[in-house]
Amino acid sequence: MADGPGYLVVGRNERPLADLYVLRALLPAVTVSRPRGNGWQVCELGGEAAIADSVSLLVDLAAATRAPALLASAADGDRATVEGFSGSGGYWKAALPVTGTGPLPVAELAARVVAWAASAQHPVAPAPVVEFLRAPGRDRVDGMLEELLALLGLAAPVAHVAGQRVSRNRSRTRVPNLSPSIGTRSSTPWNMPR
Repeated sequence: MADGPGYLVVGRNERPLADLYVLRALLPAVTVSRPRGNGWQVCELGGEAAIADSVSLLVDLAAATRAPALLASAADGDRATVEGFSGSGGYWKAALPVTGTGPLPVAELAARVVAWAASAQHPVAPAPVVEFLRAPGRDRVDGMLEELLALLGLAAPVAHVAGQRVSRNRSRTRVPNLSPSIGTRSSTPWNMPR
């Protein structure tokens, strides 16, 4: 999203979000997936991603992960739309910065964002949320969304080794094969009989 229009999908799961069935159709548009700690992840989708029904996507993602979900979209450099859904807090949508012309008053929107954060087990006071929603546009959408994620209690991105991809299709098998080798293609030492 740093280069132009696109989406951020935020959810909590042990597996990469892009591997979930609900996001499989969007897999070709995934540009990067970043862990944020405590199981939270940000999956970045390029502008070519076609999300026909954002509400259904959020509801399905929340059901699949059993955690609240966020979807942020950016069409230009200084405005973004953020949508959230949680089982206890319901659905909310905000065009940032909030100008007061949206379907919900700022106080009610802030209450829904606070409920989302509470269902994510990150209690947030309403005053900072109202201040964030009313703040004038920032220089970059990326900074605005990063600020929102921090406000909602989602940890900063987890550092990883330079040059290492935050992979989508890593094997989860980390146990050596202890069966004796019978001349197959595998020549790794742990396949040798003891």
